[in-house]
Amino acid sequence: MSNDNQDNNEHDSNAKDGENPGVILPPPLILLAFLVTGAILQFLVPVTFLAPFAWWNSQFLLGSAISLAAFGLAIWGVRIFSAAGTNVATHKAALKVVKGGPYRFTRNPMYMGMQLLLIGVGIMFSAEWNLILWPLFFAILKYGVVLREERYMRNKFGDEYIDLLKRTRRWL
Repeated sequence: MSNDNQDNNEHDSNAKDGENPGVILPPPLILLAFLVTGAILQFLVPVTFLAPFAWWNSQFLLGSAISLAAFGLAIWGVRIFSAAGTNVATHKAALKVVKGGPYRFTRNPMYMGMQLLLIGVGIMFSAEWNLILWPLFFAILKYGVVLREERYMRNKFGDEYIDLLKRTRRWL
């Protein structure tokens, strides 16, 4: 069996063992649910405290810049996880503690990216409900995902992860 197949089988067997953080839902699905909910609420119960949507105005450009930064941060986090040889998907076992790239500044760059994307899209498209819903999104990420992942990582990696907790902020 080649090393690639052994690596894939190792990843799969870890997932089958039930060794994962037990998050409530995959975080990208949570983000998608909030983006869709925000759009539906904006259509059904319009809230207007931003300027009306217009292509290429300063509000659109600000929202675009935030959204691009969000994608960049999230993709950077994914790439560093992949390069380190650990799983990105929350339903699979963590294989390593990642300390490089954006993880030097925040323990959750992918989730920071998701939050910024919700905010950026709200600003860009005058979707005020995205901004109103952001605190709930933040709370669900924190309690339904991040704190569960932190407990799992502390139990799995012990002092190595506790050292990361001491050196790196949860958010920014």
